[in-house]
Amino acid sequence: MFSICRYQAGQELAWLQVVSESDNSHFMFDRAYMDYHEDRFDDCSFLLYRDQQLVGVAPGNIRSEAWYSHGGLTFGGLLLLPKFNRISVVKEVYDMLFSTLLGQGVKAAFVKPVPWIYHRVPAEGEIYALNAISDARCLTEVTTTVDLKADSKPSSLRLRGRKRALKAGFSVAQSNDFSSFWKILSARLQEKYERMPVHSCEEIILLAARFPKQIKLFLVNNDQGIPQGGTVIFETETVAHAQYISATSDGMNLGALDLLFLEIIEQYRSLGKRYFDFGISTESDGQYLNEQLVSFKEGFGGRSVVHHKFEIGL
Repeated sequence: MFSICRYQAGQELAWLQVVSESDNSHFMFDRAYMDYHEDRFDDCSFLLYRDQQLVGVAPGNIRSEAWYSHGGLTFGGLLLLPKFNRISVVKEVYDMLFSTLLGQGVKAAFVKPVPWIYHRVPAEGEIYALNAISDARCLTEVTTTVDLKADSKPSSLRLRGRKRALKAGFSVAQSNDFSSFWKILSARLQEKYERMPVHSCEEIILLAARFPKQIKLFLVNNDQGIPQGGTVIFETETVAHAQYISATSDGMNLGALDLLFLEIIEQYRSLGKRYFDFGISTESDGQYLNEQLVSFKEGFGGRSVVHHKFEIGL
């Protein structure tokens, strides 16, 4: 018999035990990551028990009359101990969760399951379970991922960009100079999209200090050591994901990002990582594809992986 109850402060270690063992684990589900912006989200996460044993967790927050899993994270969904990663369990738990939320006055739920490239073993049962709900709407977004075990080749355009960057005296190095990169990133986002990074510079420095093995910054410097571009990488067991990417105007013109990604993709390949993920290239819930951006990513050997987003009326 399964039962659920709402997560409370003080249960961090029990929560982390499930997260660390689940088949679709990600360090973003660690409460040390989730709670850095707890002031911005009304947490409504749940713990799943079977016969008083904790066997699963569901990160979430409430906004107005809707439940999100989770509004402050790239994706969320249900995380179960491997023994309970079964389609029948997933269906039962979601039925229980949505019934509980409905009883609390919640009218809609939004769930974006962890994409399969992050799974230790297949764990897509919740895509089926959510899609089978009669009042469910599924949207898809597209990310671009390089399979590091495949013999994928970069395009000639990307190789020419790297050659241009090397000729200009550019080089790639891991760094802790988040401040310099955030100035480049913020200026570029403001210029192109009139918005700022999701994380402030202070927040990413805090998170990198909490998760030094998972959050890393790589910079492209000119021959005077001045950053011309870079990327923040979020690492999991299977994936190196480019969370932020940006370059100065000179860096863009001189192939800084071509040099950067061709080098670090090979680094992660040699380290035995399974995938290198560039992130989504879609907007408006997947309705608009930035073809120039996705073409750039595909030039490194990347191919499409779908992210599912579910909206469920309760």
